[in-house]
Amino acid sequence: MRVQASSERETSAGPGRGLAVTAREPRLVRPRGEPRSDRYRSLVEVAERLSTSFDRADLHQTVVDAAMSLSRADSVLLRTAHGDVLELVGWSGLDDARARRQPEVSPRDGWVGEVLTGGRVWACADVRTLAAGLWRDRSDDTQPVRGVMLVPLIHGGRLIGSVTVTTFEPRAWTDEDVEIMTALGAHAALALRNAELFERLDARAAQMAVVQAASARMSRAKSVDSVGRAIVEEVGAIVDYHNAQVYIVEPGDELVPIAFQGKVGAYEIMDWDLLRLKVGEGFTGWVAANGTPLCIPDASADPRGVQIPGTDVVTESMLVVPMRHDDAVIGVITLSKLGLRQFDDDDLQVLTILADQAATALESARLLARTQSMAVELRRLLEMSQDLTQTLDPKQVGALIARHLTVALGLDSCVISSWDVAGDRLISLGEYPDLGLVTNHPVYLLSEYPETRRVLETQATVIVDAEDPAADQAETAILREEGHRLLAMIPLIAKGQSVGLVELASADLVPLDEGRLALARTMANEAAMALENARLYEAARSLADRDPLTGFFNHRFIYERLGEEIVRARRARRPLSLLMLDLDDFKLVNDTFGHQFGDRCLVHLAEVVRSTLRASDVPARYGGDEFVVILPDADEDAAAAVADRITEELAGNPLVADGRGPVPVSVSIGVASVGPDVRTPTELVGAADTRMYAAKVGGAHDLGLHRIAKAIAVEAVEAVE
Repeated sequence: MRVQASSERETSAGPGRGLAVTAREPRLVRPRGEPRSDRYRSLVEVAERLSTSFDRADLHQTVVDAAMSLSRADSVLLRTAHGDVLELVGWSGLDDARARRQPEVSPRDGWVGEVLTGGRVWACADVRTLAAGLWRDRSDDTQPVRGVMLVPLIHGGRLIGSVTVTTFEPRAWTDEDVEIMTALGAHAALALRNAELFERLDARAAQMAVVQAASARMSRAKSVDSVGRAIVEEVGAIVDYHNAQVYIVEPGDELVPIAFQGKVGAYEIMDWDLLRLKVGEGFTGWVAANGTPLCIPDASADPRGVQIPGTDVVTESMLVVPMRHDDAVIGVITLSKLGLRQFDDDDLQVLTILADQAATALESARLLARTQSMAVELRRLLEMSQDLTQTLDPKQVGALIARHLTVALGLDSCVISSWDVAGDRLISLGEYPDLGLVTNHPVYLLSEYPETRRVLETQATVIVDAEDPAADQAETAILREEGHRLLAMIPLIAKGQSVGLVELASADLVPLDEGRLALARTMANEAAMALENARLYEAARSLADRDPLTGFFNHRFIYERLGEEIVRARRARRPLSLLMLDLDDFKLVNDTFGHQFGDRCLVHLAEVVRSTLRASDVPARYGGDEFVVILPDADEDAAAAVADRITEELAGNPLVADGRGPVPVSVSIGVASVGPDVRTPTELVGAADTRMYAAKVGGAHDLGLHRIAKAIAVEAVEAVE
């Protein structure tokens, strides 16, 4: 006797086709009640054995042995259903070679199929009496088949298999034979079905154990990418595949791959950019749009599929399942395998279970990433706020804002500007890194940049791509000049009003998603308040530090600034000089012609002095008719040259005021420089003051204000005449 183990299934060589019902059909024997015999007791024992085992090989052995014993036949063939055929799994009374030559049986083949699906035992005393070709037997002369009984194994309306008992001599089958074999068939069908269910449950339990382990690994993953990697690696232990892809749904209906694994041939290497899809595109996009899993037996025959550019058309099967969280599809898992019908419903079900676990892990990883990102953003905001409290100088504030925004957004550079509404222009305040842009372009007229004006007026965020032909040409020209591809313009808004502009630039086309832009706007709003505070402070400081008549810095400011400049000069080992100026005979003018004319003299002097100085020089009104000028990086000779220019400009530009003719104005000037004997602001001012009085006493400037008085007096006399 021989039983074919389920793991070593073999089918007989020839196809069982061409059987047809003839005029002489086989006799169907219906069992009738007859007296019980010992065979019934044996049947009960067999039924008990079948009910206590779930091992297929053991069940096959029991059924074959029982069929031989209970039927008293010469041979037995046991077949079980696998797809569309009944495969031979056990036999007795035949040698192995002859058993394997038995014809393949299919429930679709002629009258044999009708017997199998009908569920009743068919018996024939001598198959040689049947019509030619009705019974096919690959026997030899030594063991010809004569008597046959075909027993369908059916449970719950489903064909489980069949038992064929044969004799080598004609056999008159009794009703008891048929009844016993019918009962054996019922018990065998139930036992085989239970074994199948047990195997499935056992396999499912093993799969669920793997799913549980995979879920635990995915839940430990801290990033979206690590969750994707866990999915493609763990799925392989549950469903055999050749290629696995994991996608997440991003804003804009983008399906972005986060994990990929290929095991054979062309599947092993794939360009990730080619895997990107839109929701609704291909099988993956269809599942993302509809939320329904797919088991695709032939991908090339399904119209929903799309061919990945640059890949070959292959025969493959696919499983595509959505990852759902809170009733929304957040991603898709796609499996492929070469060949047709490589996946079944069990594979689809277990992958769907895993996808649900993966969705939870993905959302947790996203939440963790958002939490970590928020913590980083809050830390950056705090650091920027702390830095901004250290200064109220608008230019320093601008430079600090630019540095923090550049680092936070991961771009190449940033420029901060304030909006001079009255002047319809942008004033550059600070940049990071220092590329000289603020120095080279201190002011931008908004009339030349309409897109920039729109950002300030509408408070919109605008992204400019230098390669976009539809972009503002004025903006793209500056981008190309500075070697940048991307520009993001974000308004600085304080108390609902635009006070300035953030310009973030990158040499590459960096994707700026809404999350990064939201961070930039948050930091910009915080920075805008600091910038506005600095502007207000500067305005207040300007009122406190400046002389309202001339616009020069006042006496209080000059000593503070001198202290800073002396420290800077010593540290850099650079010269520093100071001019002290005093109007000649100014008291006489005030006493003679009034303070209003005296004020005009002071303003005239301030205008002339301002026109002769460098941008780095600092003029101030020391008090009354005395002025000082701080000259950084100027030694005593250079300072004397500045004094000469002032006296020359005054001589060449007399005062014209109140309808009077040109009135000459002169000053006495003292020059002093920082040196071994002059180290402090007080010493420097004192030295310059001493030399100024020496110049006045020595008559260094003989065109005094007494000449002004004389000229005015003459003019007055002439007017009377």
